[in-house]
Amino acid sequence: MICVKIIKKDNFIFYADVEKTKEYYLSNSVCDCPWCRNLCAQIKDFSPELSDFLSEFGVDICRPDESVDFPEKDRVYYSLVGYTVTGYIETSGIYKTKIGDLNIQITNGDSPYYWFPNEQKEPHFFISVSGITLPWVLDEPIPDEERFIDKIIRFFKKKAN
Repeated sequence: MICVKIIKKDNFIFYADVEKTKEYYLSNSVCDCPWCRNLCAQIKDFSPELSDFLSEFGVDICRPDESVDFPEKDRVYYSLVGYTVTGYIETSGIYKTKIGDLNIQITNGDSPYYWFPNEQKEPHFFISVSGITLPWVLDEPIPDEERFIDKIIRFFKKKAN
């Protein structure tokens, strides 16, 4: 059964199949790199407003498709955390908003987040969140900072799998 929710934000109209999005998040793979595990260990309690915003679309905040991260001593700066929603955007362009200090963008994927690795087979769009900084909470040492080229290689290896 198709259960599409119409979500209006500013001049944008989103058609989200909330149930299929929830099913996707129950069945999709979650990256198990240390940075993603650190994010997933604490993102649920990070911002109730962000959690509410994402759940309106059926997104599980604890199961991002991807994160772009930069570790620093005892914390990690997540410059981008990406989520996938089953559905489509009626309005053209990129929807942008803020929740506190966080920047949110919603796009069909034409730019700039078409590269999110995801296992979605249905029509979909992307929600990206930038500006998250979290302490390192895993019971293991924070990995050494990677060279930028090594991050790119790691990212594309994840994308290929």
